[in-house]
Amino acid sequence: MHEVMTRIELSGILGKTYGKVHHRLVLTTAEAINALAKTINGFEKFLNTSKARGLTYAVYRDKKNIGVDDLGFPVTGEVIRIVPVVIGSKKAGLLQTILGAVLITAAVLTGPGGIGAAFAAGGLTGFAAATGASLVLGGVIQLLSPQSSGIASKQSADNRASYAFGGVTNTAAQGYPVPLGYGKRRIGGAIISAGIYVEDQQ
Repeated sequence: MHEVMTRIELSGILGKTYGKVHHRLVLTTAEAINALAKTINGFEKFLNTSKARGLTYAVYRDKKNIGVDDLGFPVTGEVIRIVPVVIGSKKAGLLQTILGAVLITAAVLTGPGGIGAAFAAGGLTGFAAATGASLVLGGVIQLLSPQSSGIASKQSADNRASYAFGGVTNTAAQGYPVPLGYGKRRIGGAIISAGIYVEDQQ
């Protein structure tokens, strides 16, 4: 492998703050990000503190969105784009809807006889129309349906007075660490397990 002069494009707030286009001699996408962090003042700190601002990043090589596993693959002259994305945004559903609408439009334009003929047609035109329709439906459903929030979704702690366990009860979801207190306790406890049973007292 040899290093390739690679064009790195920064979008959104990254591009406005640190410049839209950069060129670096790198082997991999991870090395390109590291090179920017080492040569641009404040870039690494911005990336490290961006979660607090509600940002995450999508990394593209040419038009392909790549994940963490692909950052170590060699660069072969593709353009690397780093795009800030708002955490929790429904861009996936919107993108899926636009892609589906484009496919339906392409099917209608390429197939003779309009949209009815496009769906009824066989071959590539019918396939494109059916695929586009399913992508539009999937994207619209994803945009309209509530998304599952996961473990870390609890917005506020359950701070109700508890007379059974001595103090305020801060309940935590499964998977979170349990604090270990030493000395006198001046905080609400985290109840790991509790049960109440009825006993006849005569």
